[in-house]
Amino acid sequence: MTRRLPVAIAILVVAAVAIFGLYTATSPNAAQKDETTQRRINLFAVVESITTDVGWEQRDGLTTATMRLTLDDGRTLTVPEKTLVDSYETLPFCTDFVTPKSCVLIADMLGQSVVWFALVPADTNDGDTVLTLPGLVDMQENGAEGVLRNDWVISLATPVVRECSETSTTSLRDFINRYPDTASNSFVNLTTDQIDRVRCVTQ
Repeated sequence: MTRRLPVAIAILVVAAVAIFGLYTATSPNAAQKDETTQRRINLFAVVESITTDVGWEQRDGLTTATMRLTLDDGRTLTVPEKTLVDSYETLPFCTDFVTPKSCVLIADMLGQSVVWFALVPADTNDGDTVLTLPGLVDMQENGAEGVLRNDWVISLATPVVRECSETSTTSLRDFINRYPDTASNSFVNLTTDQIDRVRCVTQ
């Protein structure tokens, strides 16, 4: 009996650890942590047309029906029911499903499948469709990636053009420090899927 006691205790400890791990993974706090995970955006695309099945809407961070997006490069992406969709706390949701090139798709892709997406209104510059995002709050991967306040991670062009008439900056890091997201905008090149320009916002 004395020899079996340590073995029995060890088994109980292992079981307790396993149960605690399962509870942690399925608890609301764990889900909340997943929601704040960085999103690596690897597709930006101008949308030519949008069709949805009856009953499509975004509810509790998921789609309720299938959406089909025809992109400006000719591809058609099918976004199935229960796909993760952005909460649109940072950028507005694009509601014009009729006018071509009114919306820009922002997506986290796994191969040809949409893991998560946002659909935001496009804007124009000299007739070209562009996408204006909030300013950067950080850089990572030795300057290859920029981070927005909403934890979107986007590739950075080399170099990123810095535009500000008020003062000169020595580097993109210097620009971010002087002009955080609330004092600057980022502009995505919809051909390269990279941020290639940042601009300070004058008060």
